[in-house]
Amino acid sequence: MNQTAPALAESPTRRRLLEVGRRLFAQRGFAGTSVRALTREAGTNLGAVTYHFGSKEGLYGAVLAACLEPLRRRLEEIGRQNLPALDGLEAMVRGFFRHLAENPDMPRFMVQELVLGEHPHPEVVETIRAVLGALTAVLRKGQKEGSIVGGDPVLQALTVLSQPVYLSVVPAVLRKGGAGWEGIPRPHSSPEEHGVSILRRALASGRAP
Repeated sequence: MNQTAPALAESPTRRRLLEVGRRLFAQRGFAGTSVRALTREAGTNLGAVTYHFGSKEGLYGAVLAACLEPLRRRLEEIGRQNLPALDGLEAMVRGFFRHLAENPDMPRFMVQELVLGEHPHPEVVETIRAVLGALTAVLRKGQKEGSIVGGDPVLQALTVLSQPVYLSVVPAVLRKGGAGWEGIPRPHSSPEEHGVSILRRALASGRAP
């Protein structure tokens, strides 16, 4: 007998497949992760992926959605608060930093999709549309009111996006260190505070709205 959608959503097997799928897809990529490996790690039978997600592609999409949808919602909600442009920008940057702290595997997915993949998954495309759109709208608002320096707001938005990603990933790698890493400087301050400070100074026009 087929289960209802709510029952499937609460299924321990489904949750386990999502957990294992997220870990293996982040480590090995989509092509490098087999259904056999997924079900073996999850302790389920080979048909479980098809039963709960329709296919490996369906599971991958569900994993990406679990990773990316909260970020979209978080930034879109900040955009709806109608804050002064620089304050809204800071809130979005902090939201991105915190999302990456909660989802440290997200940069791996983004690299796999945007750098290694020819055709990014629709979940990734939708996230880019929403996040880039929200940031660009704030920057355009700030330029219009005079609080943010002029320039291409899309390139400014991409610069803003690069700060949380780079400053979340690289300092964490540097702090791990290891053999052969002697003599490489390590950061001691908060990447989030540093990133916010740099962006505010770079984008503020010096004029009140």
